[in-house]
Amino acid sequence: MKTTKLAGVTWTLLLPAMALAQQAAAPVQPYESKGMTLWQIVQEGGWVLAPLVLISIVGMAMVIYYFLTLRHDKIVDPSFVEGCRRLLRDRRFDRVEALCGASARPIATILRAALDARATSGPTEVIAVREAAEAEGERQAAALWDQIHYLMDIVVVAPMIGLLGTVIGMIRSFSGLALDISAAKPILLAQGVAQALTCTALGLCVAIPAAIFYAYFRGRVNKLTLEMESASTELVNRLISAEMASNETTVTRP
Repeated sequence: MKTTKLAGVTWTLLLPAMALAQQAAAPVQPYESKGMTLWQIVQEGGWVLAPLVLISIVGMAMVIYYFLTLRHDKIVDPSFVEGCRRLLRDRRFDRVEALCGASARPIATILRAALDARATSGPTEVIAVREAAEAEGERQAAALWDQIHYLMDIVVVAPMIGLLGTVIGMIRSFSGLALDISAAKPILLAQGVAQALTCTALGLCVAIPAAIFYAYFRGRVNKLTLEMESASTELVNRLISAEMASNETTVTRP
């Protein structure tokens, strides 16, 4: 009887030691972290991600468009300015009008406005010509600034949509905790928080690049506006000088 009890105690003590020895001898499996794929992240974000994705596509298209249009040769073409200089030096006003009519650049529009004021008010109305050129220059500069303001709209709207998704995700979390008694509450809370954080992150991912590109294009528009104003002022002054010289030649001619 004592032998049986002793054997039982011995096996009781040896079994845990044997189990620990087997665990120590077994190869240790490396830990692998399981992340979420992009599609899983989109699914967790919910329907709020659809307008954010649309806004990001629109913003990318706008950035490409600005890179193609906000260039020196599209706003102030050096060849156009040089051609107008030569024609005004030769007092070929009809050729200048034809050259401005064939171009859709802002500098051509400003000079065409000055030529129209010259034709309407008369060659001697210098103030009217200058005012027409200045007014059209302000309109062209405002049009350039209005183009890039759409990027600032994206900077403002995208985080607000992300915040909406955050609020919806938190409502989903706490309503699930309050109403669904039988469900696993940590799982419900994790799903809602995942949706909230995903929407916030994507809203910031859309807004931050848009803000960076807006700052870049703001500097470019500012530089192009100054160059456009300088070139248009020079051409209008040449137009007025050529007109005055032409009038003097007409008066002094016998």
